[in-house]
Amino acid sequence: MVPLSWYLVVAFMLIGLGAYGMIVKRNLIRILIGAEIMGNGVNIALVAFAVYGGVFSYTPQGLVILVIAIAAAHTALALVLMLLYNRRYGHVDLGSPVQAEVK
Repeated sequence: MVPLSWYLVVAFMLIGLGAYGMIVKRNLIRILIGAEIMGNGVNIALVAFAVYGGVFSYTPQGLVILVIAIAAAHTALALVLMLLYNRRYGHVDLGSPVQAEVK
């Protein structure tokens, strides 16, 4: 049986990788991908705590389903906002040195 610490290491690595992607990257799509990677890390940690928590509980697994549903809504809203940003400025890069004129 794999120890809990291995799952937590993978989860925290995913959270760190997603945070790095959100902080360093300037492209809106890459920032969204970083947020999704962080959410997956949280889901892995919740399920690992549910399995190794002594008494098996369905509460963390219910939270995972809730997080997945919220992430789907978050992604849909973010893609719509990116589409509107692209229509207005002609790109999806934040803070790029050459900004397109506002139409």
